[in-house]
Amino acid sequence: MQGDTPGLGAVYRFMAGGGFPAFALTLIAGYELLLIGLLIAPPAPAGLGAFAEEFRIWCFRYDPATGRVEWMYAIGVIGPPLLMAGLLTLVWWEPLRALIARPRALLRYMLAAGLVVVASAGGLATIDASSSRGELPFPAEALRTAQRAPELRLVNQVGERFDLEEQRGRVVVLTGVYASCPHACPLILAQARRVIEELSPAERDDLRLVAVTMDPGYDSREVLAELADRHGLSAPVYNLVTGSPVEVDHVLDAIGLSRSRDPETGVIDHANLFVLIDRDGKIAYRLTLGELQERWLASALRVLLGEAHRS
Repeated sequence: MQGDTPGLGAVYRFMAGGGFPAFALTLIAGYELLLIGLLIAPPAPAGLGAFAEEFRIWCFRYDPATGRVEWMYAIGVIGPPLLMAGLLTLVWWEPLRALIARPRALLRYMLAAGLVVVASAGGLATIDASSSRGELPFPAEALRTAQRAPELRLVNQVGERFDLEEQRGRVVVLTGVYASCPHACPLILAQARRVIEELSPAERDDLRLVAVTMDPGYDSREVLAELADRHGLSAPVYNLVTGSPVEVDHVLDAIGLSRSRDPETGVIDHANLFVLIDRDGKIAYRLTLGELQERWLASALRVLLGEAHRS
């Protein structure tokens, strides 16, 4: 026990003095800089750029089609460490101020924390070297969910009622679009079609794409039929569906597809979302737009199409 006393004393002095807050505040500053770097890093098909894009998608709800992030999510990631930094400064202000008066001692703690930050950044940088030999693989198990799919009984572009419950045994891709959408919706439909057209005829027969309108007041069956013709989307594989605003909003809200209409322009600002439902009617994956996400969409569909119907 006596031999342990000097070590414990050093730990106590570190925690009670200015060394701990100086070290911790430097770590937080480095962490925030890493987050900013991931936020502004240019996208790439592989390596660090691909990792940064996926990090933005999952942590900041980044939309590759528009370049936007949902700032509430960004604040949720960036904000807590800043609050922690403020709390550290408040609680340890007196010993921290005493340490600031000794620049050499302060620099020692800051350099130690800086080495930790550099090592972490170096670990991220190796992603570029290791993955340059191949694309970022689809993390099928890590992303898999088993949420219950919503009820959906809407009318498609050819006037047939599409009931999601009747599709048990098939894989379903559920998304949201609207006919007058100027930007993202054509990209959603084009990405889905590219992926689905790469499947074999037997695989396509086991698959249904359902694009729910976000503008049911305007998107009648006839309007959706024109939209389907314009993009070469034919039933029964491709279903552009509409219904009453209550029915449509229920489905879109159930899958968490956020949207808001500009009252002046009528443009609907919305998330770009692909919800993949497995053969048992469970939501398995949620993906979005982008080059890497398109490859992951193809991989996810093959995973689900390769599974057997269990229930």
